[in-house]
Amino acid sequence: MTAPSETSGKQAEKPAPVDLEVGKARAGLRPATPIDARRIDHVQINVRNLDESAGFYAALLGVELKEEGNNGGTRWCILGTPDRFYLCLVEVPSAGDFKWEDVHINHAGFVVDDIDETVRRIHELGLRLAFNDTIIDWPRSRSVYVIDPNGIGIEITNRFGGGLG
Repeated sequence: MTAPSETSGKQAEKPAPVDLEVGKARAGLRPATPIDARRIDHVQINVRNLDESAGFYAALLGVELKEEGNNGGTRWCILGTPDRFYLCLVEVPSAGDFKWEDVHINHAGFVVDDIDETVRRIHELGLRLAFNDTIIDWPRSRSVYVIDPNGIGIEITNRFGGGLG
């Protein structure tokens, strides 16, 4: 989760711009027509306790249990709502602590119509927002962040794509 940076008083070095062509070459890709992905179907999240995490996401996002199973001792479930989104949760009780600096999906973002009402509902659930329980004002959107029982960040924003056109 990228947090708002604090001003340290010294001039920060400007990072190098993203170079897609160099990145494609480093990844060993050849020029070709990309696949035609239309939207995200689901996100899978490994969790320590399936019941706790499923309850958290069901309460926070208003999703329902769609399917569940056990693959040789590994419990999993799919939560969601048709035509909105799905989450697949997989129980990994022996998982270590979540570390922001590791390579992984850092957070998942969801869009809502009313960010102020969303904050009220989050507080009503007994949760606090990350970043000192505040709404973050980005250049084209407003977001709040909630941390799940596994330490994974959930962004809730008022504009799809952060207002990117």
